[in-house]
Amino acid sequence: MTTIQTASATSLSATAALSGSNPTNASTHMSGGQAVFENDNYRITAGDNNTVNIYNKNTGENYNIWGDPHVNIDGQHAFDFWGTTTFALEDGTKVTIETVPAGNGMTLASKVAITSGDYGVEISGVDTNQVGDLKIDEAAGWGSTLDWTHDDGNVLQENPAGKGFLAVDDNGQIRKVDQNYINATDLQKNPPAEATQQGGEFLRNLLTMFSGVMTASLSGAFLSALSSALDATESRRQPEPAVRDANRFTLTMVRLEF
Repeated sequence: MTTIQTASATSLSATAALSGSNPTNASTHMSGGQAVFENDNYRITAGDNNTVNIYNKNTGENYNIWGDPHVNIDGQHAFDFWGTTTFALEDGTKVTIETVPAGNGMTLASKVAITSGDYGVEISGVDTNQVGDLKIDEAAGWGSTLDWTHDDGNVLQENPAGKGFLAVDDNGQIRKVDQNYINATDLQKNPPAEATQQGGEFLRNLLTMFSGVMTASLSGAFLSALSSALDATESRRQPEPAVRDANRFTLTMVRLEF
């Protein structure tokens, strides 16, 4: 397991101080052949079988992502998706699921990035294209950086006033997420005319390169380089067209009827 963690103060003297905010006491471990993320409000598991399960401890709601990929809400099939999809949960936790081809135009959940405050973890090897490669890479204290290096894809917001998920369409309207909505917004089925780059490609490649080398923790020198690269890349970014982002809207509702 690769753990991204801060080292000594001396080794990080050239970097900006990071907040250690972990407001929901998030942590991740391996148990029974599954990766298990848990905080005060959610328990999220992922196995080496194309499956990700999200359980809301407060409401008892259960979201099961399985197969190629289907989404079941409390045991009932709700919709399928194809491309990268983010499930933005009520407490601010983000679950971004990246997919890989499964053949015949279908995809499988492969990599899961979870962020909660400044805590982050990446779970890889979820798909069955290759078995036995499930692993977790924690980024304690680097959740915001982990989030920044992953495209959100299609963002679905957990419904705070009822079952399922809501989203904001291109017209700024709040929509209940169903198959019709996914068919119109999934970024793999509806690729943009020009791919929007979020400046994270360099960091993704850098993290991938180092992940196969480090087995316990990444050095302070690497964290310093990561922070410097993040600052330099950010300063070169050009203005971009607006994209869907769970952080760009707040839903305040008493009751919604569908």
